[in-house]
Amino acid sequence: MSPTSCRTAPPRDMITNTEATLTLALKSPPFDILLYVTGFFNICQYAKCDHWVVTFLNHILYKIALQNFMGGVKLSMAKFKNENTKILLISTGGTISQTLDELGVTHSDERAFKGDTFAMVLSRLQERFGIGKIDVKNILNKDSSTINKKDWQKIVNAIVENYDDYDAFIVTHGTNTLGYSAAAVSFAIGNLGKPVAFTGAQISYSVPGSDSVINLENILRVLTEEQRLVGVFVVFGSKIITGTRVKKKTELDYDAFKTFGRLPDIGYIGNQIVFNRSAIDTHLQYLGTRSKIKEGLDIRNNFDARIVSLTEFPGLEAKTIIDMAKSGVKGFILRATGAGDPNVLPEGSNDECLRPAFVYLRDNKIPIVVTTQAPDGVANMAMNTPGVMARELGAIPAHDMSMESMVTKLSLLIANKYSYPAIQQLMITSLRGEIDI
Repeated sequence: MSPTSCRTAPPRDMITNTEATLTLALKSPPFDILLYVTGFFNICQYAKCDHWVVTFLNHILYKIALQNFMGGVKLSMAKFKNENTKILLISTGGTISQTLDELGVTHSDERAFKGDTFAMVLSRLQERFGIGKIDVKNILNKDSSTINKKDWQKIVNAIVENYDDYDAFIVTHGTNTLGYSAAAVSFAIGNLGKPVAFTGAQISYSVPGSDSVINLENILRVLTEEQRLVGVFVVFGSKIITGTRVKKKTELDYDAFKTFGRLPDIGYIGNQIVFNRSAIDTHLQYLGTRSKIKEGLDIRNNFDARIVSLTEFPGLEAKTIIDMAKSGVKGFILRATGAGDPNVLPEGSNDECLRPAFVYLRDNKIPIVVTTQAPDGVANMAMNTPGVMARELGAIPAHDMSMESMVTKLSLLIANKYSYPAIQQLMITSLRGEIDI
């Protein structure tokens, strides 16, 4: 028999015993090498076949990834520990709620689906997941492109006012600005000790093929299978994402969102839910005391929308920024090039540049946050001379913050009357996991 030919498959009980041995080994930090080798040779000596060697090695890699590094959780009959768990579903409108006209255009009108419909969808799973009650609060019926700071405040108020009466909160929301609302709620409510899960749909509930039902059901799977996961997060498609790193990536796919930057998702949803334990730990470390009662929350529910976001291009004039500041703008976000390198030249240069704008903003204590146009870039403002000079003039490096987090965080700090130096410091401090440097 040639080395690459196969005899018969090894008996099922041998594979099962080897799996059990491997599982024990994987649970021992570090791995028990003797058990590893024993399991390997149990298969190889029987089969003497490259096919089984490859199969077993794949099995090892899968087990290591699923059980050790990623902390995989198989689809189970998990239930809430408290079978009287109460959930409040907060409906804000968006595609998930909208109806379509004969031309296929979505509308947020009196015909739109409200939270009652989605609660009914989930009600058939109440017993399955050990849920005592699902209540509804319809606070908005808007296309999320029209969401504003007052709407963020309504979402925050709906959570805070009902905090003592419910164990978890589900927020249905349109996809266009879901990332902004998730970030706003993340910053506005400190010490969160209960789950606040945002979701929505790429296709309206009224349309065949809608992803609304599976997204809603997956929230219940996530809440029951990882019951230490609290704070603001998004469950959408196959992704579980922390609230301050939600980035919409497509108008087409069911997986509408990704985790912004270089950090991993909190988890992946398929026929199993695979949680990234390290990402969960990172998410949780920014939640303060994780209070279970309203009295323990740190609420900062004010936002100032007098912020301007600009994309720098060659030739952008300093006067443009100065005129905006004179008109009443309270904060700027500048999407510069490189590692946060706006067109700033040394003092006395004859070429036009943005130095006068940065000087004006500094002297008038108007914060400007500088990010990068590079999709996967980091704006540290420390690599190139223009960035270094801009930072010396008071510019704030965004590092790896998303636009959603920059806008909502700066808006909140300005509205809550933080001083100019405090804003400069807090904008480079990770408050809810929005910065990773």
